Order: sequence, then C-alpha cells, then structure tokens
Amino acid sequence: MDDDKIIFKWTRGDDEEENVEFTYENGEPLDFTGSSIDCDITPLGSGHDRVCLSTDDQSIIVNGNELHFIIAHEKTENAKWKMAVFDIQETKLDGKIKTWCEGEVYLKHDVTPRKRRV
Repeated sequence: MDDDKIIFKWTRGDDEEENVEFTYENGEPLDFTGSSIDCDITPLGSGHDRVCLSTDDQSIIVNGNELHFIIAHEKTENAKWKMAVFDIQETKLDGKIKTWCEGEVYLKHDVTPRKRRV
C-alpha cells in the first residue's frame, strides 16, 4: 500500500462493500491472517456518530492481504454528515499495533427514505 489516501464514495442508507489490497513496497503481499483489524470512520464536525468496522463483528473480513469491508445500511441511514476520515489499524496476535493507511469517506445523501416492511 502506498501513501495515497483511500477514498470511499457511499450513499447514505445503502448497503456498501469495499475491498482493499495491501502489498509491501517491493510488491509482496502483506498477510493479515490472525490479526484483528479495526476501522473507525469519524465524521468531520461535532455531534456525529462514528461508524466502527472491525473483524470482531465481521464487518471486516480478512483474506490474506485483502480486507473486505461490509457497511450495513443501518450504519449510515440517519447520518447527517457528508465527509469523514478513517484509518485502518491492525492488532497482531502478539499485541503489536500498526496503522496502515488513512482515508476519506464521502457520503451522498439519498432522496428516497427506506420503507419499513412489516
């Protein structure tokens, strides 16, 4: 993974999925197997709830050097924010912590509210 920021573009209240692959500078793949991965998405401004993704609740799935993010619609359906920042942090089995990258989320506000089914 290079030093470029990761950019996600989502629509409020939609189910979203993202995949990010990580490699060392020499092109060799990293291996996140066995590690815990956390990604806290923090909206800019005050008074907004963070969106927390983690391998602990399976909203992040590890497949070797690839991280698959699953963002359930409930995590953003009532969001008022339009931009947030995040980083991706690994906790290894030995307890060592490494922050791999940072990024931004742009949240487009939808027009059609979700209809509750009975």
